[in-house]
Amino acid sequence: MSKLFHLYLFGVPGRLGGAGTKIAHLIRLLQREVAITVVPPSVAHLSDKEAKELTQPYGIPVVLLKDLPKKLEGVALAVCELHFFTSGAAREAKTRGLRVIWSNEMMFPFKGEAEAVREGLIDRVLFVSKFQAEAFAEIYRNVPSFITGNYIDADEYTWRQRNNPIFTLGRLSRADPNKYPLDFPAFYEELGLKEACYRVMAWSPEVQKQYRWHRFGPEWELLPEKKERALTFLYSLDVFLYPLGHRVKESWGRAVVEAMLTGCVPVVPAGHQFHKLMTHGESGFICQEYREFKACVRELYENYPYRQKVSHQAAQHARERLCNTEENRRRWIEALSV
Repeated sequence: MSKLFHLYLFGVPGRLGGAGTKIAHLIRLLQREVAITVVPPSVAHLSDKEAKELTQPYGIPVVLLKDLPKKLEGVALAVCELHFFTSGAAREAKTRGLRVIWSNEMMFPFKGEAEAVREGLIDRVLFVSKFQAEAFAEIYRNVPSFITGNYIDADEYTWRQRNNPIFTLGRLSRADPNKYPLDFPAFYEELGLKEACYRVMAWSPEVQKQYRWHRFGPEWELLPEKKERALTFLYSLDVFLYPLGHRVKESWGRAVVEAMLTGCVPVVPAGHQFHKLMTHGESGFICQEYREFKACVRELYENYPYRQKVSHQAAQHARERLCNTEENRRRWIEALSV
């Protein structure tokens, strides 16, 4: 089968972290239609075992930019690549003849991103949501854009029935203190549950410092970032309770959708992008204030048949509406066809 075009993917595929996981899933999504070369940021990544495991089955080469031909045809796609602009990689890709596409998953620009826009290095910018696009409207007012959403390979996050002896709440995110509300420990502990435990992944000394006023009891399990595979961690939770700090806006919510796919019921705050990911009361819960969070969690805690029903519905909604493979493939090929 002839390929539609050549795609140079700047970054490193991985099983943990948003950007690495996204690159790995895009490889699986596009490798039949598009000729892909992965371009890592440094020589150290050439021997990355995980990256090899995620590229070799598809015959995808991993090559440093300096070792590629001086003249190239196709598209350069950089996904949240930290030094893509400051290292000169964006300019070099453009100079060698590639059309440069930038995908920033965050709600803030990377170092050198605004300067790259002014220099005309970016041919198209990809956003995961209209919500995110609006945050970048000023920077990218003269650059063609495309809203792709986020693709997650649903087959990696199959539904599983929970059999926890103790009702388990938790959350998964970056180890960023801004991701957590200032009252985070009290937010969980004041739900009024008779017996529960709390698992959190992406804890760090910086996050711990933010809550030095609180004594975490034995019901808490605070795990460092990437301590477990995301799938393993999500299977351990009954409910994905995800309060966010007032300093953060979510551009999409990858961890929330991963939770949904596994059957972990999401309970999230209003004011982000979550209303595009779930239907309140059917495939998850979107709460305006604390008493709504409390009411939703208590209902899930006390009513196991109801929790099972929402668990199934959340997984089905995520699989069919958010992670439909053919729909995502069509959208991504359109987004990359510049």
